[in-house]
Amino acid sequence: MTTALDGLRVLDLSRYIPGPYCAMLLGDLGADVVKVEEPPFGDPTRALPPPGGEESAAHAALNRNKRSLAVDLRTPAGVEVVRRLAARADVFLEAFRPGALARRGLGPEPLLAENPRLVHCSLTGYGQEGPKATRAGHDIDYLALGGFLGGNRDAEGRPVLPMAQVADMAGAFVATIAILAALQARERTGKGQVVDVSLLGSVAALMTLPATRSLAGKDPADELTGAFACYRVYRCRDGRHLAVGALESKFWEALCRALDMPDRIGRQWERGPRGQETIAACERAFATRDRDDWMRALNDVEACVEPVLDPTEAFTTGPAARLLSEQASGSQRLATPGCPVRLRDTPATTRRAAPRLGEHTREVLAEAGYSADQIEGMRQSGAVA
Repeated sequence: MTTALDGLRVLDLSRYIPGPYCAMLLGDLGADVVKVEEPPFGDPTRALPPPGGEESAAHAALNRNKRSLAVDLRTPAGVEVVRRLAARADVFLEAFRPGALARRGLGPEPLLAENPRLVHCSLTGYGQEGPKATRAGHDIDYLALGGFLGGNRDAEGRPVLPMAQVADMAGAFVATIAILAALQARERTGKGQVVDVSLLGSVAALMTLPATRSLAGKDPADELTGAFACYRVYRCRDGRHLAVGALESKFWEALCRALDMPDRIGRQWERGPRGQETIAACERAFATRDRDDWMRALNDVEACVEPVLDPTEAFTTGPAARLLSEQASGSQRLATPGCPVRLRDTPATTRRAAPRLGEHTREVLAEAGYSADQIEGMRQSGAVA
């Protein structure tokens, strides 16, 4: 079966979440992704809990459809291996701090000089320039600096951490878009280019509407953060919750009639004491039944009401369960969310499970023109594993 990115070669030097997820999406769509890891431990996600079969579940979830090449970039031979692979690659993806790879002779300038068609993507916390460019950080830091944490607070005003790695995943998607755009541009110009994606910039994109309102002098918390009765999470009798997104008048009216509150029709956008009265009325109504009882009662009502599911519910009994993909992990099978892209004629595929560290070192080096004796010599010296 033909896939969208058949024949595309991706060299992935990233670690943790953003870069590996980006590279995995490209692999799902058909690219040949070689994951470059430094021995003896490889990508730190290999050590993250929980275990999934014989491997880390986190690593498995981020690295299907890749081959693993174990290379020590502290050795001249290891650097030369990456240079040779980059010379025949279409995409070079890295997530080192700015300047780190350049000091090893693997910056974008020499790589593009040798391979002008290369798309070189750096995916970092703060981008290649600016006062924080070389500063270390993680998902929580980018959410903090991008206004995301400050805009999501509990009733006591404390910032609430999301369960998912929002900045990391946003950066992964932005990098994927940027790489595909650069590849499309290459079709016209014949040349690759340097792509610079930051996790802070990706968070800023997520904050487009709140930031715009704030800069215009409006309080973003006055919008879709639970301030209005029609867009809010409500607690049910059993302690579980419903998400109400009845923004449009027709949905709000349908909900009011289902809750036997016809006097609240047309009052979903009220603020102040009258708005609080409507919220309180909804709270009292939803507290009279269990969550699933309400869902049965509202099943045929178009009011944009859905149950709040925890991750286990969501991926076992909820509609998201059909989005899972299974892969082998040693002798076991591991289920993870599959590729979110659906293409009718060139669909995404799961061709291989996440690789063991260095599983494909010999194979990849042989394809790059190294002889068996050269490969064995590099293994003996520790340049590859």
